[in-house]
Amino acid sequence: MSRLKASLAIAVAASFALTGCGGNNAETGSAGKGGAPSGELSFATWQFLEPNRGEKIFEAINGFTTVNKDVTIKKVEVARADYEKTLSTQFGAGAGPDIFVIPDAFFPQLTDAGILEPLDDVVSAANAQGFRDINNNYKVDGKQYGVVWEVVPYATFWNKDILEKAGVQPPTDVKSLISAADKIKSATGKTGFTVRHQMNEETPWWTDFSNWVFGYGGAWSDGTKLTINSPENVEALTAFKSVYGAPGFGKGQDASTYRSAFSAGELGMAIDNSSAVMTLISDKVPATGIGSAVLPFPAGGSAFAGFSIGVNANSKNKDAAKEYIKWLLSSDAQQTMANTLFPSATATNVQASADLTSANPWVSAFSEQVNNASSVNIKGFDVKTAEIRTLVLTQVERALTQDVSPQAAFDEAQKQAEALVK
Repeated sequence: MSRLKASLAIAVAASFALTGCGGNNAETGSAGKGGAPSGELSFATWQFLEPNRGEKIFEAINGFTTVNKDVTIKKVEVARADYEKTLSTQFGAGAGPDIFVIPDAFFPQLTDAGILEPLDDVVSAANAQGFRDINNNYKVDGKQYGVVWEVVPYATFWNKDILEKAGVQPPTDVKSLISAADKIKSATGKTGFTVRHQMNEETPWWTDFSNWVFGYGGAWSDGTKLTINSPENVEALTAFKSVYGAPGFGKGQDASTYRSAFSAGELGMAIDNSSAVMTLISDKVPATGIGSAVLPFPAGGSAFAGFSIGVNANSKNKDAAKEYIKWLLSSDAQQTMANTLFPSATATNVQASADLTSANPWVSAFSEQVNNASSVNIKGFDVKTAEIRTLVLTQVERALTQDVSPQAAFDEAQKQAEALVK
């Protein structure tokens, strides 16, 4: 167990011991034996701070209070960079928000430390229509500890005007991706293609790079053993290295740089998530000027940026918090969230409004790709994912920047990771 998880577990255990088994007994404001929910619910997400989006998200969340008039929702705003650390400190003290959005990499640490309240009864009572299979990622030992807040899929996307000027067709495989990127660079002077590729963006790069591994039919484990140096994974890194070394690749560009470049009409193609693309629409690159396709990899798989929502097991208002989750899974609430979080997928297969989808035709490829998307938490080694991630990506960077073969890089990562999990 990591230092963070150990401290969380000890603190939570101590808190439970002080307040009685199962959490705080004084559930102030709870619904209580079939009554209507009441009291204040604190709700945490970094998304409240997002320009032009945060207020819309809070307005959608606050819809719960229109049908539960004795409940108020308190907005808890925490910057994304500080989110896990801030909440971990609060949970370790037996406190923290009643309800909160959970990045996938944070989820196994929370369940391991006993922070999350089981939600099986809530999900059963909600009887949500079209409940996505991705919700199974938030089960541990058969118990549901969270449900999907949003699933952010990936796809390849491009500036239609740049591709037309360069006289190239959208890529359908890695070979044509390299060719198109090089022709764009040669014909227009603009960067042809880029994607995250540096350790200074380790956490999101793990998701981005996992697209290549899953797209080549690989996996980080088989559920019981790590498979970092499998032939499929080595093939994926080989392909990635060939793209990285091509003249049309935007070497050294971080996500902030290449996203700004795309929005300014200075980048031809990229692979990124749908929420990011939504922010890149501009006067120079309108929504109708963006093309997209499923990822150009042979096996069709991909990763997704996943976020669940859960209830603090130490909440003083668990009944009302669980009623909120039940409401969230209702058809009306899911429709509202599908429109608010567009173009992300939500807990059920409710689709965003026709107006939104018709105004953003590029979304279709992302919607198609999500059907073959997988979590980047390493199956069977979930709580070690963050540590293994660092080992793997360090070796990926060596393969890209040094005279190290993909096979040698992943053999070393496999060796180090096996030592870590012993």
